[in-house]
Amino acid sequence: MKIYHAADIHLGRQRLDGRLPEEDFATAFRFIAEQAVQQQADVFVLAGDLFDRPQVEPRHLRQAQEILHLLYRAKIPVVAIEGNHDKALIHSADSTWVGFLAQDGLLSLLRPQFGPEGAILAEYDARAIRGSFLDVAGVRFVGGGYLGAATPAKVRQIAAALESNLKHVLLLHAGPDYFVGEGGGFSQEDLAAVREKVAYVALGHIHKPMVYDNWACNPGSPENCDLRESAYSRNSDGTVVARGFAIVEIDPARPGRPVKLEVCSNPRRPVCHLEVDCTPFGNKLKEGESYFVKAVVKAIKEIGPAPDAVVEVRLSGYMNLNRISLDPGKASVEISQAANVFAVALDTSRLNFGQLATGIVSAPGMELSREELEKQAIRNVAAEEPVCSTAGNPEQCAALFFELKEAVKIGRDPQALAELIANSPLVEALRASKQEVATARAATPVPEAVQVGI
Repeated sequence: MKIYHAADIHLGRQRLDGRLPEEDFATAFRFIAEQAVQQQADVFVLAGDLFDRPQVEPRHLRQAQEILHLLYRAKIPVVAIEGNHDKALIHSADSTWVGFLAQDGLLSLLRPQFGPEGAILAEYDARAIRGSFLDVAGVRFVGGGYLGAATPAKVRQIAAALESNLKHVLLLHAGPDYFVGEGGGFSQEDLAAVREKVAYVALGHIHKPMVYDNWACNPGSPENCDLRESAYSRNSDGTVVARGFAIVEIDPARPGRPVKLEVCSNPRRPVCHLEVDCTPFGNKLKEGESYFVKAVVKAIKEIGPAPDAVVEVRLSGYMNLNRISLDPGKASVEISQAANVFAVALDTSRLNFGQLATGIVSAPGMELSREELEKQAIRNVAAEEPVCSTAGNPEQCAALFFELKEAVKIGRDPQALAELIANSPLVEALRASKQEVATARAATPVPEAVQVGI
């Protein structure tokens, strides 16, 4: 059986305030579907986040329908799960737009069910759009979906409910830490329990390609949802890393892992990164912005990007905004036109603004970036807040609130913001502090006078 595995398509994603085409995501998805048709795949797997948000606009729904119709006409069944972006709430049973596509017969949507005794696995009913597994040519596809922080425990429950005499493929929208024992994820015992019954784990969620022991795989996002994701296409030594979709071959009659597992790359919009030191012109009294634009255009032309490329420019050094009026949005458009590239993104987080915020002290000769300035300001506020001081770590408060601010700035959805808060060490510290207070109150004897009054 030949399986094409993709995840994190994110149809409808907006980048750079709409300056990059949303069609990039549909183009990447269409390429993978066409490859599956040409190579006569037996099954197409979607491991979550087909859409970028629960509220889908008509044109993005149309993109999904048209591409899935390619697979439908080729009689290639599509087995799918929902990711955290597809659902408004993690544990919601409400219908989604992925479910709408299932009603059209374009895919089979697998959702797990859990009761007091553990996972409840039911065969998929196409009419009711309900079920957690689907049998295709001797292989059982089981949907785990997105389970959040409960992933390790619930996956163990799913594994316990699997039949030992069947070949299973588990679809899971989760990060690799659950499979390599990092960050409170799977233990070796957890891995063994899953490995006994699961031939292949089809992952999504992290956007970065990963293969674990030729058994669990996340092929990575087909298109860059964020420009920083372009770094996933190369190792630290500069070697190219395949990323976009996986081709998996499974023999239902052969025990163990897949016969073949290969991560492949699809075409995507090229992204280039460069750094420009603003110090030489950062204090210009006249035509400072003009010097800035010319310097960035020159740096871009030196690397020679393709006309359809987007260039992310990290600004470093010193720039005095009391003298140079910089509008990043306007400057980005002017630079992209002059440099003959599709779009330019300016990263000012490492730029020294030449003017420290009130109440922040720096050492002589020390230049603080915008990020450092903002974190220091947040620390000052956090130190005075009872909630933050109760947690006992203003540094964690500063890190969390800065990350939340940046997430809002780039348009992350409410679910993603909730995940940032839930996964922060600050939350656990607050819970522990609350528990300590409750324990101390319970251990404190009630005065006799009060007891009588009660």
